Amino acid sequence: MVSRRKFITSSAALSLARPLLRAATPLGSSRIFIGTGNSGPGQGIMTASWNAETGEVGTISVAAEVESPTFLATYRRADGTTLLYSISEAAGQSARVTAFRAEPRSGTLQLLNHVSSGGDGPAHVSVSPDGRTVLAANYAGGSVSSFRVGPDGSVSEAVSHFQYTGSGPYRERQKTPHAHSAVCSPDGRFVLVNDLGLDRIVLYHLDPATSKLTPGDPAFWQSQPGAGPRHIAWSVDGRFVYDANELNSTVNTLAWTGTGLRTMQTRSTLPEGFAPRTAFVGEILTSADGRNVYAGNRVADDTVAIFDIDRSSGMLSAARFVPSGGKNSRHITLDPTGHWMVISHQGSDDVTVLARDARTGALSTPRHTYPVSKPMCVVFV
Repeated sequence: MVSRRKFITSSAALSLARPLLRAATPLGSSRIFIGTGNSGPGQGIMTASWNAETGEVGTISVAAEVESPTFLATYRRADGTTLLYSISEAAGQSARVTAFRAEPRSGTLQLLNHVSSGGDGPAHVSVSPDGRTVLAANYAGGSVSSFRVGPDGSVSEAVSHFQYTGSGPYRERQKTPHAHSAVCSPDGRFVLVNDLGLDRIVLYHLDPATSKLTPGDPAFWQSQPGAGPRHIAWSVDGRFVYDANELNSTVNTLAWTGTGLRTMQTRSTLPEGFAPRTAFVGEILTSADGRNVYAGNRVADDTVAIFDIDRSSGMLSAARFVPSGGKNSRHITLDPTGHWMVISHQGSDDVTVLARDARTGALSTPRHTYPVSKPMCVVFV
């Protein structure tokens, strides 16, 4: 298995507090699936019920035994069918994209098929807005692949594959390319690939009829040297992209021109006073109400940075911070109601739930904490 990096980890006692805001009306239940860094019998993709009224997670059990399924993506078809895709963050023939049909009520995952991701250490998987294309970013391999989704939800062999070359100035982390994520534009016409090793977001046109990628014009956006672009989040209206740079813990506000990106602003994700290269931003997301951007910090600083969005300009306020409640958050996400944030802590082996105030975007201290071995990602269905 490919080891992407080593982090400083330690156990932490969690202090539970009351949420800032609970849902005003009963919101019912759904289900979560948890990607993990585990392999072997009784390990892989985990699942549990989700109570959107209380922010509580039910009994956590194994949904599918998959090798190191560190990132997941879901798609719900018009007929109600729910599909789930995972990557296996491994090497050689074990580096895969796997397709499942999900049963939200029971948490059952029916295996459809699996194919090679096209490179070592895939770290990210996503689905196009129309559900026809799956994308995989191969971190250790420094490449991106696209796959066609079949009528039953299974994935084809790669229909496009691009191998990157080059390096960046931060020698410990940028000796080679490291494709960290691949995400479609909201209209499904473009794909943006963040490469941490090259300090680039590489741009492609996506043909929805074939799932094939062709290089964009411009071909890429270049970050500050040594920034390390990791993940992006689109604004709700599709006018802006928020780029999380792992190596210097910043967020770029980028204007989407329709074919490329233009830098507008850079904000730190960390409180003042941190030494360079000691704390690192991980996941980034935009709230569905369009009011906030959230970024998870880890290693020397275990906080969530909260930014307010100026609706007209897309610019971000200076960050305010709340403790994440664990160590080394690999992933943060908001539930479909926008009232709860769920954080996957790979360092302290737990998933924590924080309440979100929809009026201000503020987050509470942890409301609930659940032990999970090496949680890496949570998705809702």
